[in-house]
Amino acid sequence: MGLRKLLGIGDGNGRDPRIDTVLGTVLPQPGRRIDGEVLFRAGLLKLRIHDLNLDVVSKARGWEGNTVDGQEVALRPEITWFDVERNTEHRIGFHGRLRWDCPVTELGGRSTGVDLSLVTTLGYDSDDVRDVDFLHVAALPLHEAVMDALLAEGYRFTGSELLATHVEGIDHRSLRTQVFHLEDPAADPAGFPALEVVFVNNVVGATVFVRRAARQFFWWRDKPPAVSFPVAHHEAGPVDLGPRVRDALASLAVKDRAPR
Repeated sequence: MGLRKLLGIGDGNGRDPRIDTVLGTVLPQPGRRIDGEVLFRAGLLKLRIHDLNLDVVSKARGWEGNTVDGQEVALRPEITWFDVERNTEHRIGFHGRLRWDCPVTELGGRSTGVDLSLVTTLGYDSDDVRDVDFLHVAALPLHEAVMDALLAEGYRFTGSELLATHVEGIDHRSLRTQVFHLEDPAADPAGFPALEVVFVNNVVGATVFVRRAARQFFWWRDKPPAVSFPVAHHEAGPVDLGPRVRDALASLAVKDRAPR
């Protein structure tokens, strides 16, 4: 996105400054490295960059139903203070690593409904300028494997939402939780017609939480009880997760119906 467009100036004849943020990593995943570059093109005047910040920003639902922005990670530019001489261009590389608990925007080639952006902020003539580009983050093989196991049990993925709340009872630093929604159109009356699934990822794998769906509740503690099971990254693919999922659903049927 160009500075000319962002500032609402110029006529597109090359006399005005422009900026383009380009992501070099295609469909990055949580925990993985991400690279790119920012192209600055000066117009008739020298372009003075006073600061350069590149932040991965998510939009989550707050407890009042409002939208809350949250920084997932700050990427590192090569330099942050420089000038671009008139009628020249300059490229600045950047890199970083997504957090393991970074939300995912795609699962099995399908949108999860979560909004992630790469926001470039710089100082230009003492005015803050924001260049916003949508960021697509693919699910991990672990996510895909668990969802495939639930699909085999009759459930289908219907979307997800990012909540501005944390998972309670575990060592988890993130203040946002991505909740995956699944439905079973032909559910047994004794089973669960809809589920909520949450992944708490780390470098080793993930703790997977499964509970009866309750979208009317926001806080983790207010939702129905959940059961959890671990999955290691290296188990995605070689290991049949079906027995683990079925055990979790059986345990959930007992726990969900127990007096609270």
